Formats: sequence, structure tokens, C-alpha cells
Amino acid sequence: MKPPKTSLFPEPVTVAALLLKVPHVEPAVPVADVLQLFIDNPELVAIPIVADGLPRGIVNRKTTIERFTKPYARELLGRKPIASFMDGRPLVIDIHTDLDDLSHTIMRSGMHYMHDGFVITEGGRYAGMGTGYDLMKTITERTQANLYSLAHFDALTGLPNRLLFLDRLSQTMAQAHRNERLVAVMLLDLDRFKAINDTLGHTMGDLLLKSVAERLVGCVREDDTVARLGGDEFTIMLPEIHHIQGAATVAQKILDALAQPFFLDGHELFVGVSIGIVLYPFDEDLNVLLRNADIAMYEAKQHGGNAYQFYTAEMNTATLERLSLEGALRRALARGEFELHYQPQVDLARGEIVGVEALLRWRHPDLGLLGPMEFIPLAEENGLIVPIGEWVLRTACAQVRAWQEAGLRPIRVAVNLSVRQFYQKDLVEIVARILEQTGVDSRYIEFEITESCLMQNTQAMVALLTELNRLGVRFSIDDFGTGYSSLAYLKRFPIDTLKIDRSFVCDIGTDPDDAAIVKAIIALAHSLEMRVVAEGVETPEQLHFLRTHGCDEIQGYLISRPLPADEVARQFAACGDDCVCKRLGLGLPHVSWGATEHAA
Repeated sequence: MKPPKTSLFPEPVTVAALLLKVPHVEPAVPVADVLQLFIDNPELVAIPIVADGLPRGIVNRKTTIERFTKPYARELLGRKPIASFMDGRPLVIDIHTDLDDLSHTIMRSGMHYMHDGFVITEGGRYAGMGTGYDLMKTITERTQANLYSLAHFDALTGLPNRLLFLDRLSQTMAQAHRNERLVAVMLLDLDRFKAINDTLGHTMGDLLLKSVAERLVGCVREDDTVARLGGDEFTIMLPEIHHIQGAATVAQKILDALAQPFFLDGHELFVGVSIGIVLYPFDEDLNVLLRNADIAMYEAKQHGGNAYQFYTAEMNTATLERLSLEGALRRALARGEFELHYQPQVDLARGEIVGVEALLRWRHPDLGLLGPMEFIPLAEENGLIVPIGEWVLRTACAQVRAWQEAGLRPIRVAVNLSVRQFYQKDLVEIVARILEQTGVDSRYIEFEITESCLMQNTQAMVALLTELNRLGVRFSIDDFGTGYSSLAYLKRFPIDTLKIDRSFVCDIGTDPDDAAIVKAIIALAHSLEMRVVAEGVETPEQLHFLRTHGCDEIQGYLISRPLPADEVARQFAACGDDCVCKRLGLGLPHVSWGATEHAA
């Protein structure tokens, strides 16, 4: 395959742009008549010779005039036919040839055609002439236009870029100051775009960005400006709004437009957007305006994304705190400040501890022990969740192996995987390597994933989970019932367990709706041959309900709080499952932690 030729122009331009209607003569016309044509038309560089509509040759102005300056030239040559003096091999170019090709042809054929000109034909018949001067002029004009376009417009979407947007914003702010008008500026950042880009590739990512740009333009007025700042970040300027609600209306229109699925190259994609909004003249300095829009946008993203936020002064304090926390978070992994706590999971039929869920904690040097909700969203946002997640998996696997080597009964450990981790191209290789290096049996490792993670790109997710499943690891859907899983899709995934969200468990004794939901989830899971684990079990009444209706396993404060690894080993090595059975009043046969291995 030949490499693509570099174009001089952003769009194709043909020789038709150079066409000049130049008078032509037939081959039998006397030389003297042609000379007179040159004298009467000083602008003519050359005259084509045409017979029966077909170009036969060309005569050059300079050569013709010089020939007749010699003594007696007019008397000797004037009556001869012009055909005897013409260049019978002129450069002939079809009118539909693009200027790129013409430029390359002239460079190959000889630069004298830049001066002499060239014959233009259409369908092989004479149409006119073109000159090197017009060619160079057109190239210069088009190149300048191209350079302006490159400097001021985004090459992918065709939208104004940062430079042009800032210029328009500066002018609009000056006009608004004179006219006492409100100007709204929105900063938009796509939610989940990086995951799509990493999974499906940059080509698909580019298609999505172009489609997003089209929808954004469709949401605003002709006088508004939509620009792409770079990556998946866009901005919108509304130069004249009468009240704050006008900006809110446009923002909601954008949210609704981008909430609709994108059908691109056989894929159904969903992408949200976080929007920060600022108003001029409330923020008078351009740089401050943009900074505050950025702060408001991150505030929207912090609250789950797919929302808009107007900037408030209080957000500045929150942003400074977030930046400080982010800096500390980046250092935490290297400093060994993370640790795992483990919450036991009890099999209700056997009265045994059959697993634990690994839960991340951050022992902050100043703030003390922090739970995941205090830093995981930030780690998701800045990408730190990927190395942190790998550390969690490696640490959990090593801990399972350490417990086994200490003589404790083998149990499974559940590890939460984030969306960002699932979109790692080498996730399967990373998991396989950790399993091999830690020497843990893969059947004791379970990955917990959310419904929303599964549904973002079902085709790719099915393929990924199937690959991981071949390694021997298991999967559970965390917080089941709070997302939007399709039952049709659910059976396609290699899922072993459904975990009932604690929000349904806490009121099962008093809320008929929650009770119905829990019973339905248990029935659904069992019909698909899946285990059911209920989270957040804290009362004997909840335990009784779940046991009565066939729930397989429970976890929660009724059994134990999440414990450090050494505390898990100490407590359950000392009293085993017997303590659990007695505390819960199960009255079931038990197997102590240190007993012979059974299927986990």
C-alpha cells in the first residue's frame, strides 16, 4: 500500500479554479496574425493552437516576439502558418485534475510550464488555459486558509479550538461589559470516555468525539460557540442570556442529548457528561472565569457525573482540599499507607465462614484511617485506581496463601474491581501473573463488579470475563438491584454470585417492597444457578428472613466488622466457626477454621 500523499489543501481543489478563457487559433493562421494578437493583448502569456476542438500546440509570447525583432522577419515569416512555429507538445491537463496532482506534474515535466502555462481540456476538448501565476496564487491563498484553519479549528471535529474560543470569549466579554449583558461559559468533560477509548481503540474514540460534537452543536443557537479544548473536553459560550435559568436550560438539553445511545461501527455506546457553568460579569477576569468553570465541572463529576453545577465560592475550598488529598494519595502507595481489612461471609446452610471480602483502607498520616468512599472516587478520577487495584489484588492473594500456610482452612477472598481496571488492555495478563507469583489457587479468588460496569459495553465485557474465567477466578455482581442490568444480558456473563445490596436488606422486616425484591433476587439467582450473598446484615430478624427464604450467605456487622488480616487469623484460629454458630443461634454442624479443606 502506498503511503497517502500529503495534500496542500484542506479540501480538494481542481484545475477548474485556474481556467482562463484565452483566445485560440487554428494551425493554418499566419504567424503575423498571432503576433498581432500578442501585441493587442499584453496579458497573454501564450496562445493555444486548436483544430477541431482539440489542442495541437502552443506558442509562447516571448519567443514569438523575439523572433520578429530580427531584420526582415515579418516579411520572411509573417505569412507562414503558426503550426510551423508552435510547440507541438504542450502540457495538457484535464479540468477535473486536483491542484495537488497538477503541482506534482509540473515538477516532473519541467518548471518552464509555470511561465508558459498549460492547456486545460474537458473531455479531451479544449476548454481554456491556466498559468503558473494563478497556480501559485491559489496555492498561497489556500495554504494561508489551511494554516488559519489549523491554528483556529480542531482537526477532528471541525469545532473552534482553544485559541479561537479564547479570542471569541475575550471579545464577547468586552461587548457584554458595554451592553450590560450576561455571558454563560460551560466546561464539559465526558464521563467514561477513557474507558471506551482504552477498550475499543482511538479510532472508535474519535468517532465518538465527532458524534458528541454534532450533538452539542444541535443543542445551542447559531450565535453560540461550541469548541473542543482537547481530549474529551469541550466548552460552550452563550453570549447573550437574560437570566441564569437560560444556562441551566441549555445544560439540561445537553445532558438529555448525550444520554441517548451512540450507534457507531456496530457498537452501542453510552457516555455521560459533567458540566461546570460560570457567568460573566460575576467572574470578571477571563482566566478566573475558566478556572472557576473547571472547578464547577469537577464538582459535578465528584457527585457522580452526568450533571451540571454552577460555580460557587465554597467550591474553591473544597477544590484545595481535594488537591491536597490527591497529592497525598499519589504518595500513599509508595509509602505503604494502604492496608486491607477483611469481612467474613457465612454459609447459612453449613454455619461456616466460607469467604471474606477484602476492603481497602488508607492509614493517612494526619487524618487517620480512611474508608474507601473518602478516596476511591478521587482515585477513579485521576487513574490511580489502576495501580492501587493491582496492589489490592496482589495483597489479597498473598494473604490467602499466608493463611493457608499458617494452617487455616482455605476460604475464598472477594476483591472489588473498578471500571477503570476492567478497561486495562493487559488485565488478564496482570491477573495471571499475580496468581502465579503468589501461588494461590485461583478458585479461592472472586472478583466483585458492579452492574453499571457490566452494562457499559456488554460485548467486550462478556469476552473479558470469559477470558478471566478461564484462569479459574469467579465473579459476583456487587450491589445487585441498584443498577440497570438486563436479565437477558445477565445470563450471558460467567457470574457465580449475586450480592443483594444493603439498602434492600436493612428494612426487609418492615418494608414489604424490600422484602419482595430480596425474595425475587434470591429466586432469580437460584434459577440461574448462582449463589446469593446478602450484605449489611445487622439484626437477628434480618438473618431469620434471609435464612427462611433461602439466601445462601450473609455478611455484615451481625457476624463481624471488617478486620485486619492478623485479627482475622487470631480470632478464627482461636474459636473457628463454632463461635459464629453460637452467636447467630444457627444450631448447625460446624467445621473449624483449621479443619480439612472443603470446596470453597
